[in-house]
Amino acid sequence: MLIEIERELAAAMKEAEASGDEMLARSCSLSRPADSSGAYSVDVKADSSEAAFAELDSMVNSPNVPLERARQIRLYLAWKGHVESQFQEGENFRMGRNIAQDYALARYWLLKAAERGHSSAQNNLGVMYAEGLGGAADYERAVYWYMKSAAAGVAMAMSNLGLNLVAGKGAKRNYAKAARLLKECLKSYPYSARDHQLLAECYEHGVGGRNGLRLAMRHYQEASDFGSLEARAALRRLSARKSPPSPASIP
Repeated sequence: MLIEIERELAAAMKEAEASGDEMLARSCSLSRPADSSGAYSVDVKADSSEAAFAELDSMVNSPNVPLERARQIRLYLAWKGHVESQFQEGENFRMGRNIAQDYALARYWLLKAAERGHSSAQNNLGVMYAEGLGGAADYERAVYWYMKSAAAGVAMAMSNLGLNLVAGKGAKRNYAKAARLLKECLKSYPYSARDHQLLAECYEHGVGGRNGLRLAMRHYQEASDFGSLEARAALRRLSARKSPPSPASIP
């Protein structure tokens, strides 16, 4: 099966320009080598599109395939709806990996993968919405995608969703739900200063009942041990609240 990568991408770019799909047109333009002849093609030994996509995907990281050709293959797969390639294309633009960093294109491709259920794309797209990368910031959209990703078990999405629930950004503040997410996240990443600090805040605000203050101090201590200056300040504040006044200070 002969796949004419450059010819098909050139046609896709023209169609995208005509239809107003600026992001696809720009992706095609940026992924085209300067010395392109328009004739680059790949002969794959596959009897179905799925098998052909799998073979092309394996070529992307092959040391025998030049970088500019690997970039074209990845874009071709993303354009054809290969979900992992849509995610990787988004990540390449988000990180500036082997191509100029472009947050708008990163958001474009990550959204395609996220809509197809790619859990890591959902989390990373949430981050882009939260931080206003590639477009306007939108905390509600960020929370929406964090929730999708967290439901699939992505620990970082649980952490990011916990942060928004503690801060009340994009969703109503909910310390109890945030605590559940953060505790689950810490099972995978027990050394996260941010997650320990956020969990401590949940306990300080009533989660944990009578044990709340003790648990808050425990997790602030963990966060402090991992380098959080804010947690260190919180420990001093809570210690002062717990300690009774000394006899010398009583009038």
